[in-house]
Amino acid sequence: MKDLLVLVLLTAALLVGCKKEEKVDPAPDPVLTPQKVTGSWVAAQGGGGGFNNFDSFKNYQFNFEVKDANQDVLVELISPTINVQYALFDPLGQRMDASGQERSLSRLYKQLGAGKYRVVVTADRRAVGNFELTMLGVNGKPVPIPFATLQTGTQNWGKLGGGGTEFTFKNHFYTVDVTEDNTTVDIELLSADTDISLYVYDGLGQRVAYTSGGRYKYILQATRKGSYTVTAGTQNRGDVGDYQLNLFGKVANLKRIESQVTTVTGKWDTSSPTSTLFPYEPYNTYSLQLTATNSPLDVELSSPDINVDIRLQTSVGNQIAYATSGTRKSIYLVAEKVAQGSYRIKVSAYRKEYGNYTLTVHGQFADLKKI
Repeated sequence: MKDLLVLVLLTAALLVGCKKEEKVDPAPDPVLTPQKVTGSWVAAQGGGGGFNNFDSFKNYQFNFEVKDANQDVLVELISPTINVQYALFDPLGQRMDASGQERSLSRLYKQLGAGKYRVVVTADRRAVGNFELTMLGVNGKPVPIPFATLQTGTQNWGKLGGGGTEFTFKNHFYTVDVTEDNTTVDIELLSADTDISLYVYDGLGQRVAYTSGGRYKYILQATRKGSYTVTAGTQNRGDVGDYQLNLFGKVANLKRIESQVTTVTGKWDTSSPTSTLFPYEPYNTYSLQLTATNSPLDVELSSPDINVDIRLQTSVGNQIAYATSGTRKSIYLVAEKVAQGSYRIKVSAYRKEYGNYTLTVHGQFADLKKI
């Protein structure tokens, strides 16, 4: 029995010793493997970002790595439905090449240096379609550069309409945070109903970009980290309709700035006070409190009966701004940057005449009342 046990152990040892070592296939070299990525532009996101708009995040931005020096890299880009384009940027951010605009593109780049590069895939502005990008000679798949898409959804300027191209809360103001330095934000505004205007202001309140006219406008704005203000406006004062505002890039916290609008009716009659100088026009005075500093105040006055005047005054009656109608029964004034505090609005008939009027105020204010 003991001899049998020894024989079994010797046989097992021989079998283990004679077993061939299993082969392990090496991992494929990513440099020798075609690296493919796909993407698509859809109508809900506003479509493509535009040919040659290489800094727009409405286009596709990728980083990729060349592992070794003197590496050949092949780039192939195809789309079955729309013309596409690509651009390459070196590790210093300088553009190396920009392709044509076709449905099938291919080019070999000889002896690239080691480092991290950027490739951008573009389509015509608002184009809808998809693409496939293939790269050979790179160390792994191109990596999408992260960004945010911020959208207001459908908004409306209200029954009184927008403010045209002026700095007024009849238009809609939004704040947005840019989260990185030296980046570009793609800002677009569209309306199916009316012509529009689009403005961008930096953190100091300085206008840095604007465009107007037509029902679709966009701005590619180079930015630094910080807060910006975007105004979604109409092209003409009083135009009504819906709009949508979209932002693409290193952005966060898109918020509409709150404001107030109040409409009151009144009349000038024999009981109204009159000016002490000719033509002794009747007037009424309203007081209000501005609740924010360096804020615009929009005052509009109309009458079905007579021509009208407006004056914006300090709380003690010193004039800040005025608008005179002459031969008009509707008039407005916009004071762009007014300090926080107490103010008066004096509404007058243009001459010594009597009639009804409507006063509308847009801004950041409280306690509008006749005094």
